[in-house]
Amino acid sequence: MKERLRNTKNFIKEKIKFVLRPVWKAVTVIMKFLYNKPLLLNALIAVIFAVVLEEAGRQSFPLSTWGFITQKTSMFLYSVFILFFSYSIVLIVRKRIFAYIVISVLWGGVGLVNFLMLDSRNTPFTYVDITLMKSVLPVITNYYSMPAIIAMGSGLLIGLVLLVSGFLYLPQEEKFTKPRTLKNVIAFAVIAIAFLGTTKYNLSTGFISTEIHNIRLAYSDYGTPYCFTVTALKTGIDRPSNYSEEKIEKIVEKTEKASKTTAKKSKVKKQTPNIIFVQLESFFDPTQVKGLKFNKDPIPNFHRLMRNYSSGHTMTPSYGAGTANTEFEIMTQMDLDLFGAAEYPYKTVLQDHTCESVMTDLKQEGYSAHAIHNNSAAFYDRDLVFANLGYDTFTTKECMDIQKWTENGWSKDYILTDQIKDVLDSTENQDFIYTISVQGHGDYPTNEVIENPVIDVEGIEDEALRNKYIYYSNQIYQMDQFVGELVKSLEERGEDTILVMYGDHLPSLDVEDEDLTYGNKYWTSYFIWDNIGLKKQDGNIETYQLAANIMDRIGLHNGILTKFHQTQSDSKTFQNDLRNLQYDIFYGKNYMYNQENPYEATDIEFGVKNLSVKKIYESDNGIFMVGNNFTSYTNVVVEGNKISTTFHNKHLIEISKEDIKDGDTFEVDIISKAPRTLSRSPEYVFRQSGASENQE
Repeated sequence: MKERLRNTKNFIKEKIKFVLRPVWKAVTVIMKFLYNKPLLLNALIAVIFAVVLEEAGRQSFPLSTWGFITQKTSMFLYSVFILFFSYSIVLIVRKRIFAYIVISVLWGGVGLVNFLMLDSRNTPFTYVDITLMKSVLPVITNYYSMPAIIAMGSGLLIGLVLLVSGFLYLPQEEKFTKPRTLKNVIAFAVIAIAFLGTTKYNLSTGFISTEIHNIRLAYSDYGTPYCFTVTALKTGIDRPSNYSEEKIEKIVEKTEKASKTTAKKSKVKKQTPNIIFVQLESFFDPTQVKGLKFNKDPIPNFHRLMRNYSSGHTMTPSYGAGTANTEFEIMTQMDLDLFGAAEYPYKTVLQDHTCESVMTDLKQEGYSAHAIHNNSAAFYDRDLVFANLGYDTFTTKECMDIQKWTENGWSKDYILTDQIKDVLDSTENQDFIYTISVQGHGDYPTNEVIENPVIDVEGIEDEALRNKYIYYSNQIYQMDQFVGELVKSLEERGEDTILVMYGDHLPSLDVEDEDLTYGNKYWTSYFIWDNIGLKKQDGNIETYQLAANIMDRIGLHNGILTKFHQTQSDSKTFQNDLRNLQYDIFYGKNYMYNQENPYEATDIEFGVKNLSVKKIYESDNGIFMVGNNFTSYTNVVVEGNKISTTFHNKHLIEISKEDIKDGDTFEVDIISKAPRTLSRSPEYVFRQSGASENQE
């Protein structure tokens, strides 16, 4: 019996070999032929990858891959040319197989990450996202489960090991003779010249563009290869053709003259109230989505305040994501459209450059400038950038004792009312406060995660999308309660105040223009509450002009960009002049400031409440420190070394007896995951008796 089974297995194996042998032989012959014809192989791979990249990136686009190929054939062929050009590097390297693998892994990675990001964030993958990786890592668990994160990490590690092994052990080209090398170099040069010439021609005719205002639409129109490439190569502001010292002086002179004339004619009395901006994460009015029905108003406070105070829509620079770019426009009063494709200035020019901002303008009137964000300090590198924008303090989640979190891991916004109150209490002069909320952040779960939701949504057939809307609507209902509580708190406080509240962008809920009653997914609602008697003025406004509009209404005209927006917004040369000013500030000669940047980075402080230790006592198991303003990011640092610290509450932390001894100096720090020490207590000397000596 065993012998029969063995014979049967051998017979099956032989049959399989008999069938597969010619197939394998044919494949081997074809591969050998293609390998010896690299241009043909490159063209074939380029076509395959062009299709794969579009298929990965078009699952939520109106235009399918087949539609892109048939309706935008020229653009598809240009995408193939981009890929073909990238593979042409194999012509001039010895390790051709390794080069094929590396290039394929890179393009394959772009396609995979693009697929994952569109699925979770509704925004395509760009080169800028790679620069944001440091900011994303601390909150990646809000987007993916731990098993998924482990799988991705393992995949990256395995891929890295394989690449290193490939570099070390894959064979080199044996026929790399001088004649062949020269032939390949010439071929590569011809391809490069043809590609650059084609690209230049396409740009000159408007077939493609480097000025991408809507990255999602751009990926749909131009395809993944071009859009990812242009976001890597095109950053900053192009030098205006008429940029010169004379041109800048002319713009500034015209602006200053118009501002003085307008101020003289104006009947607006100069006032200096507290000015508070609150940027609500992914907040918009879902009742304006056609076909949706709610069991009750999800944002009653916001609606009430819009009816009673100045309100309208603010035109944001992004959709579905891009919080930092909305705040960039408001803080700097610059038009993001003039920068590179999908650029985040926080990650490029503002890393090492200061500039004029709303904060620096208001400081001329005696204001202090504060930022508040109930998320990580390092997200979008705000912990570095905000000093360059002129902020005095920055209160982040590391400095907050947050007790309530959303079902997908974001801080709830209720905590911001007390944070704003603390900032107002921290100074005697007027305050400018820019608050960035986070509760409405995606990704929104497709299954039911809220028991007995307050807000129910009908009118959506797709169950997964309906669950997203239910989750989102209940989050913004709570955000709206925060809106009401904050206004009430400011009313009770009684200080002269202007409060501006708006959404930074629409949420990633597959909303298109035709789904909205007002027809534009780049518009979010805003209102301007005040207790100083401002007249109600409704209207739509660009985010980069919002601050100048408010300052104009209270008679403040500080800063060249503020004056420019207040006096030149109706000028026929407005956009060209604004481009000149923005270029001059960041990339030009600073002609508008007599060729010297007058702005210096601030010595920014994190939080407005000091850390302190008041008492120490020991138990059998550990050492307890009693003090003020501790958070879950608090760490005891003994003799310069961070030790394990258990957070109990904002007044109590615990360390091990083994980590400190009599006479050691220590301090209590708030340390972010970046890691960066954000806040530090005075230095103390530990005494075994339980007392501590302040060394300052």
